[in-house]
Amino acid sequence: MKPKPTPIPEIQIIPTRQAQTQPQPVPSAPTDLRELRIEEFLQARSLAPRTQNAYRQDLQQFLDWTERSWADLTPRQLAQFKAHLMRTDWETDQRVLSDATVRRVLGTLKNFLGWMARSRYLAVDPTLEVALPKLIEPEAQNLSDAEVEQIEQAILQGSLPERNLALISVLMHGLRANEVSALNREDFDGRRLTIRAAKADSKGAVPLTQEAIQRVEAYLSWRRDQGDEVQSISPLFVSHSRRNVGQRLSYEGIRKVVDAIAQKTGIQFHAHRCRHTFATNLVLKGMNPYHVMTLTRHRSVQSFRRYTKAADQAAAEAAFYKTTGTSAQESGENG
Repeated sequence: MKPKPTPIPEIQIIPTRQAQTQPQPVPSAPTDLRELRIEEFLQARSLAPRTQNAYRQDLQQFLDWTERSWADLTPRQLAQFKAHLMRTDWETDQRVLSDATVRRVLGTLKNFLGWMARSRYLAVDPTLEVALPKLIEPEAQNLSDAEVEQIEQAILQGSLPERNLALISVLMHGLRANEVSALNREDFDGRRLTIRAAKADSKGAVPLTQEAIQRVEAYLSWRRDQGDEVQSISPLFVSHSRRNVGQRLSYEGIRKVVDAIAQKTGIQFHAHRCRHTFATNLVLKGMNPYHVMTLTRHRSVQSFRRYTKAADQAAAEAAFYKTTGTSAQESGENG
């Protein structure tokens, strides 16, 4: 009897359950630790948003130039960075950056690294031996009395004379355009303007002339006649354009008003020239420069120097005419 064949076991292949693969997170770009110190530096200072952005842009130029950590910087690297900023374009044989820009970027870097040293993040400030490029002392940009009169005549003949005349009068008291934009009705007490938000925290009060007071009051009265409920927290100057009617007159809005006046009069005119005119005229009238600095809220004598140059020139000319016995009119005729 033949033995029964041994059955061959059947192997069943059971498909294994495939593990579901989870999508792997894409690694984010590593944070530059140097930027953390920059943010800490900005937080430690009372800076306006625009100033903070300017600081970041200046310091970013240095971050783009080198990957060295702050602790590894040496005076030699800082001198090399200065040479990089002062480089010349070989095609045009012109400087890539002006001395003013180089001075600003290096000044920002010196401020930052000086803070790093004072905060004990650095043993030594590597910028101590790096000198800033010297700049040619700028000339005063004050408007003449004839130009001011021409500007006011153009305003009277244009649209919105009530607002624009008051606006120019306030600018002619040394306020910056962004400071004027930030003014509220409560900042005008009938005699002076209180600046609560200003560049480099240069807050303060500026007295107005009687003519300027009358113009501001006339503008506010005109707004009430137009149905505007002027409250203490209302903007002192508002836009009257179709898009932004009733809203605060912005920095750009002030610039557009001044540009329109400049185009109408043909005078190379911008809002900051009003500030120059205010400071220079006070110095020319004999006011102590330090008192003028109080009104303009300048902190640096060096930056204020440009306003005294016009007075120095006028005094020198007056001394010349007195010594020679020649009047200014005769000198012009002889020339």
